[in-house]
Amino acid sequence: MADQHPYDALDIAALSSLILNADRPAEVHRAALSALSRRNPYDRTSTLVSLLKSMVEHPGRYNQDVMVSLIDILATDPTPQATEAMLDSLPAVLGTAMDGTDALNPEFREYFYQALVTRQREGDLEVWAAALPELDAKTLVAALVDPVAKPLEALEPVTLIDRLQEPQRTKALISAIAGIAHRRGDVDVANQAVKMLQRSSAPDQFKEGLEALSQQWEKAKKAGRDAQAGILEATLRLLDAKPRTAGERLTNKRPWAP
Repeated sequence: MADQHPYDALDIAALSSLILNADRPAEVHRAALSALSRRNPYDRTSTLVSLLKSMVEHPGRYNQDVMVSLIDILATDPTPQATEAMLDSLPAVLGTAMDGTDALNPEFREYFYQALVTRQREGDLEVWAAALPELDAKTLVAALVDPVAKPLEALEPVTLIDRLQEPQRTKALISAIAGIAHRRGDVDVANQAVKMLQRSSAPDQFKEGLEALSQQWEKAKKAGRDAQAGILEATLRLLDAKPRTAGERLTNKRPWAP
């Protein structure tokens, strides 16, 4: 019989303390997580929830492999509280993709998304049913913009955005187009957003959105970001029907407009 690891003798509070201490080596974090994974799921869940919250809020403190190990435990945890914890952390994980810092690297984010959508036990489905309608516009837009968020297509973020009340719906669709252009995301999703705006939109928010996309196009063009400018120009050609003025023609402003 294999010798018991010394950490197996520690209680859950002590293991949690070891993991949360960012000054400890990654080897200590891994060993403590391994010991925690062998505890009764119903005893450890609240600790896992606290650990996930800390790691997502302070990603620079922890080794990414250690964070992946935590996600492994959560992915197989039989309690619906694990699903709740992951859904609660979803906006923060997506937010690191939107702010351009990649504080949580793409590999970790994608692994997190994959693990989250595998949570489909009976108790989990009740959590999903309650949580999905409560996802805010910012989170839904980020789910479309993050280039590694393909697993989140299972949440149908486009459909959820379409169900938002105006003017939040129009604002979210414009933000999705802008974000996809900036992050070189899925152009097909941008085209979906365009069609939804063509179908209906909040007039004032739509006008402001066109101005914002136009300004983003100008900045991209000046900076030589041709791919971004191309997506924006193609989008604006479909949405901006206001004829160009003589001055705009002379200065080559709004070249997509009639």
